[in-house]
Order: sequence, then structure tokens, then C-alpha cells
Amino acid sequence: MNKSKNIAKIIWDLIGIPFRLVLFDQRWLPKFGWTTLDDERIETVLPHIKGRLLDIGAGNNRLVREYGNGVGIDVYDWGGGTTIVEDTSSLPFEEDSFDTIAFLACLNHIPYREKVIREAKRLLKSEGRIIITMINPILGEIGHMLWWYSEDKHRGGMKKGEVGGLWTRDIRRMLVGEGFDLALHQRFVYGLNHLYVFIPRL
Repeated sequence: MNKSKNIAKIIWDLIGIPFRLVLFDQRWLPKFGWTTLDDERIETVLPHIKGRLLDIGAGNNRLVREYGNGVGIDVYDWGGGTTIVEDTSSLPFEEDSFDTIAFLACLNHIPYREKVIREAKRLLKSEGRIIITMINPILGEIGHMLWWYSEDKHRGGMKKGEVGGLWTRDIRRMLVGEGFDLALHQRFVYGLNHLYVFIPRL
């Protein structure tokens, strides 16, 4: 993409902020030449995946399909070949089965978060990594009120223990408490979203 086209795309994306972040169903955005939040999340996460992937809260299994090596699990069936389980804190895999475990925009929707992190630790190889994407609770609460198209609306609203988002300090507390260190923290989507990469403490 040449420089003038790149600048035009940046300007068009900026014009599209209210449509991209609030007003439009994500499925509509490509028709207007805008990338979806899911596109940006996947693009941000893919370079950090290595080896065999377990995507917890995989939704339509897009991350696994695009990466090409792994398993996606969820408690709801969103299609795409995701394995449906009753409880993500007790998974049918052997210890040390995965090199990367991902929680993309879902840890806040898991009421028993600490148990799931503990299960991820059991399944992760010693040189593995956990990848998390998350928005903060203020943006999340506002967003979940405004996002008429969000997944929680399709499954009857937020359940007990779910929250709109999580603070960095809370994510760090959970992961550090289970023996992980934060290896990378960066922002994306206008700085509103966070990427975290945790590795087991040596």
C-alpha cells in the first residue's frame, strides 16, 4: 500500500470510529472498507502464538482456523468447529498439551476466572505462553450497554460473575498468583484494548 493510500485509510478509519466501536454490527464494517475489531484483535495476537494453540472462549473458532494448529473451546456454540464444553476450568486434555493458550476478549465473561487460569497452567508446557486481550471495566460496562449486537445479547445477557472488562492490575494479580510473569503488555484499537503475554515463572 503506497503512502497516500495508507494515509487515506487511516483517515477513513478515524472517521469510522463511532461506527466501528459502537453503532454498527461488526459484520457490516467490511462493506464500508473498515476493519472489524475482531480483525484487529486477530492481527495483534497471531504474531505471538507459537506451537500448538488452545483458544479458550474461542467463539466461532476464527483464531484457530487462521493460525492452523490447535483447538478452540467454548461453553456456547458459535459455529466454526469450536469444541463445546460445560466447564472451561476442567478440560479434557493431558497436562503440558499446549504451547500457547489464548483468552481473547473473554476472560471477563468467565465467572470462575482463577480456576480457568489454574487449568490453563496445568495444560501449558513449561516454555509456553498465555495470551489475553481485554478492555477495562469502564469501557466494557459502557460498551456492553451500547453494543446491541454483542454476544451477550445473543445469549440472554450477562450472567452472574461476568463483568464488562478487567483492569490490568487484576489480570496481573490472577496470573502472577498462578506463577506467571508478564512478558509483554501493549495497547491496540486506538489504545482502548490491551494485549498481555504471560510466561511461566522460572
